[in-house]
Order: sequence, then structure tokens, then C-alpha cells
Amino acid sequence: MSKTFHCPNCAAPLQEPAQDQGVISCAYCHSSVIVPSELRRSPSAEPILTPAESLFNLPELAASLRQAADLTRAGRKEEAVQLLLKELAMEDAEARRIIDQMEQGQIVQIGEVENRFSSQAATLNGEDAQQILELIGNGEEEEALRRYRQLTGAGLEDARSAMAALQTAASLLEQPVRLSNQQTTRIAKGAASVFAISGCLTFLIITLVSLLTLGIVFWALVSDGGPLESWWQPLNPFARDRVILVFGKQGIGEGTFDDPRRIAVDSQGNIYVSDYRSGRVQQFDGQGNFLNLWIEESSKQFSASSKPTIHSLAVSRDGILYVVYDGMIHRRNMANGEELSPLQVDRLSISDVYLTSNNQLAVVANGDDLAVLNPDGTIEWMVKDAIESVAGESELSAYLGGDGLGNFYLAGSFVSSVFKYSPDGKYLNRFGSGGEDASQFRAINAIAVDSQGRIYVSDIKGIMVFNPDGQYLRTINVPGVVFGMDFGQDDRLYTVSNQPQVVIYQVR
Repeated sequence: MSKTFHCPNCAAPLQEPAQDQGVISCAYCHSSVIVPSELRRSPSAEPILTPAESLFNLPELAASLRQAADLTRAGRKEEAVQLLLKELAMEDAEARRIIDQMEQGQIVQIGEVENRFSSQAATLNGEDAQQILELIGNGEEEEALRRYRQLTGAGLEDARSAMAALQTAASLLEQPVRLSNQQTTRIAKGAASVFAISGCLTFLIITLVSLLTLGIVFWALVSDGGPLESWWQPLNPFARDRVILVFGKQGIGEGTFDDPRRIAVDSQGNIYVSDYRSGRVQQFDGQGNFLNLWIEESSKQFSASSKPTIHSLAVSRDGILYVVYDGMIHRRNMANGEELSPLQVDRLSISDVYLTSNNQLAVVANGDDLAVLNPDGTIEWMVKDAIESVAGESELSAYLGGDGLGNFYLAGSFVSSVFKYSPDGKYLNRFGSGGEDASQFRAINAIAVDSQGRIYVSDIKGIMVFNPDGQYLRTINVPGVVFGMDFGQDDRLYTVSNQPQVVIYQVR
């Protein structure tokens, strides 16, 4: 039963040769394959290697000859002879001739293998092989065949096999790799994808750098002190203290301001703003639309021009507007604009007024006296020198505010501190000092308290915010200097400044 082995080139199954052959041709890929020694039959007089087979087994021949040369140099001639007999299936005399040539240092031609068919030596050197390849390349196959037979003495069949092998080799060397349409499409798509991704990444990087640059420039323009700060404040959706509304401009007509200093908000959301020395008090709706204008008149004993200096504004839940000037509290009914009789307290020169949560009037008088008045103007209680008695310094300009628990806060402009008093007039606490640190005051102008008990002190540096215990929290940067503040029932902070304009903040 014949045995099989596999072609090392295409892995096709090959049958054991019928005779002792060292090399056979693969029927599938036409490669020359050396037959394993264990599958060779007993020696015969038949030829083992044809010229065509020897031509395409030069690597095997060269390897065997190198091994034989190594053995010969080592003095192991007999082993070298046996190697050639086994690997190349040579006759003993031929193998010994080659080994003798190696031992004597003579050149051994690798391509010289006896042609058993012609009984002639078949030798094809590199120059002859190149000539034959050129003839094949020029389409002169018959001339190449004739030349090959002339050089090698090979028979016609062997020569044709050799020519076919040479043509295959030439085509492999000369023909470029051809790609199918599908492969070409895939390569084109891959290249397009690479270029597209590269272009997208480049565009993305340029876009990000441009946006970053624009962002830095924009932030410099709208940040604190920037030329676009006032424009950006009403639009900034991320601000902690977001601007809700801005209105007003310089002037003496309706809806304009001439040095506005005080502001108040009623339960309906109407806004009241007073000029400092013109006597004008204006009413606006919650959207900043002008509604009414009143001009307060001063008595001649307080002002030669009859235009009072208005120090404070407040409005009650029942619609009574309180305007402080000439040391008294002047009142006006907002339902019809009618002026009511003023509240005047003996020996008190009132400079500020605050309406408590139970609708009582708290006032600052005589510089830093703190008092609570009954509706008829009589004094319920009073603390003399409420600031000086604690600070040890005189205070000539104090501002008053209060929280929802009835506590009062006196802000002293001269002593640069805030003093807290209980609803019944007992001193509780003091915080703040003058200086340049973030938590220190430089020039106080107003004070107000929100529904959370946070205390807002307007300073020339901005609106400084403190918790109920007097711990500094932050500063709201505002355009200009805020002179008047009030919280509405919507818990928004209403301010008026020297810009001159009204700015409404939603604080958090």
C-alpha cells in the first residue's frame, strides 16, 4: 500500500513515488518536492533528478552541499559522501567526485547534475539562465526551448517542463500585484476614512483653540471691572446673584434720576426712588415703567431752596409712603397720592426709618440713637448712642435694617461696623471693621436683610454679604456705588446707584 506525504508549498497530498526518486513534481502547484528518504524505493538505474528538477531544487542542493562541505572540512569525508547519496540520490562515484573537489578546494558547480536521459552533463549557469529568461520575456519561447536544450542537453519533455517553470517564475517576477475591484474599493474607502478622520480632528482642534481664545477674551471683557460688565450682568444665566432688571438714566424728567439715593418696594411690587436734593420721589411698576412723580417741599427753616435732602424711604403694607427729611417722617397715601401729616418727635432729628414685620416704625435719630415709635409717633423704647456706647467712638451717620425675627442692625459709616440689637432694644453682637480685606468695610452706605437672615451691607467696594452671625460670605460686584437697598416680598434685592439706575437682583 502506497504512502502519502504533503507538498510543503500548497499542502496537497502526494503519493509515494513508484521508483527511487529524490524529487517529484506536485500535480497541483507544479512545485518540485524532495521525497522523504524513508519513502524512496531501492536504487535503480533510472534517472533521479532531471535538469528541470535540479534547477528548481537549488536551495535544497545548496543546503546539502554546504553540509557536505562542513563535514569534509572536519575530516569526515565518508559522512559527506553518504549525505549526498541520501539527500540528492547521487551515484557513489559522482558523490565521491564532488567531495574530492571540495577537499581540494576546487569550485563545485551546484547546477551540474548528470542527466540520465541524455548521458550528458547538464550545466546552466546564471548568465545562460538570464538569456533564456530574456527570450521568454520577449515571447520567443521556441528559441528559449532550443537554447535550453543546447546548453543542458536535456530531452524535449524535460526542456518543456523547465521552460514552463521558467515562464512561471518570470511572470511572478515581472507582473505587478493586481487587486480586485472589491479590494481596490476597500483600500479607497480606508484611505478616505483616514483623510476624513484626520480632517475632522484638525478642524476640531482649530475650533476648540478658537473657542478657548474667544472665551478668554469674552471673560476679560465681561468680568469685574471689564468694559462690558454692566451689559453682561443682566444676561448672565450662571451668576449667583443674577440681574433681573435694570432701568433708569440721568435726567430731571419723568422716569429719569438726578443723584438717586433711596429706594423702597411695596407689597404690590411697585418701586419708589427718591433723588437726594431735588425733592423728587418717583413711583414705577415692577417692570420699571414710570407711574407717578411727587416733589417734596422743605420748610424754609431747613432749606433756603425749599428742596429737601431726602435721607430715607419706606412703604408700609397698607400703602403709606414714609419720606424722611428735615428731621421728620413725612407721609403720603399711595392710593390717591394725598399728603398726610408728618411724624415729628421732640428732641429727635430722624435720619433713617425702617418698618418692622409688625408694621412698627424703627428710626435712627441724632446720629446713632435707636428708637421704636408707635403709630402716633410716640416713643415705645429708645437706646441712646446705640453705636458709641458699644464702640467707644461717636457715629454721625448710621443706617438701619432689620430681619424677620424683629432684630435690628445698625451700620456705622464712621466706625465701620454693624451692631445687632434685639426686638426690645438689647445689644447682642457686633461684626466688621475698617480695612482693605475682603471682609472689611471702607465706606458704608446702606444695609438690608433678606428672608434667610443674611445681612447685606452696601460699601464702596460692593454689596458685602454676611450670615446672621456676622460671618463674611461674599461680595456682590455692582456697577457704581449702591446708596439704597430694599428687599421686596419676592425676596429680590432692589438697589439704586450713582450710575444712575435701578438694578434688581435675584440672590441665592
